[in-house]
Amino acid sequence: MTPQEFSNIINGGPTTRGANFSADEVARLTDLRRSVHEHSEFLERVIDQRRLEFARWLHERGKLTDACSEP
Repeated sequence: MTPQEFSNIINGGPTTRGANFSADEVARLTDLRRSVHEHSEFLERVIDQRRLEFARWLHERGKLTDACSEP
């Protein structure tokens, strides 16, 4: 796989993304990007679950309460 070219905003010429990566590294990064994109819904649910677990942990230790404080 070859690096992708993008236009350079400063001089309008092409610029290469991934010039410092080998073809194998570019392929692996592309596969990783595709995998993350395909599984983004699952990852969002995992992140939401972790946030809920953290909120519960805070609540159990008295760091987070159900009451709202008045400003």
